[in-house]
Amino acid sequence: MSENVLTSKQKKGLAALLTRPTITAAAAQAGVTEKTLYRWLGQPAFSAELKAKQVGIIDAAAGGLVAGLTQALDTLAELMTDGHGENVRRSAASEWLDQCLMIRENTDLERRLTELERQVKR
Repeated sequence: MSENVLTSKQKKGLAALLTRPTITAAAAQAGVTEKTLYRWLGQPAFSAELKAKQVGIIDAAAGGLVAGLTQALDTLAELMTDGHGENVRRSAASEWLDQCLMIRENTDLERRLTELERQVKR
């Protein structure tokens, strides 16, 4: 849905919802009542635009996280081998293992979900 179908007030409300932690704060920033924001959230065009903007923000944040993966892994690897003290090495190794297991679980879940979706489409 295009942001062009939203009124200027709705665009302010959208921006406020993306930057404020509560409906109350977003309504105050946008200069509308909470009731108005809730009503807009019930409108398909408004809620679709909000979801699209939220996905864009999350995708941008994920890109930043991915950019730092190599450095994070290098740091953990260094701490596992050269960390000062047994506790530092143990914590780094534990974190490395936790992340490996989480990646494996997520990959397995994604594979299983893809297979289920394929079977449903048949």
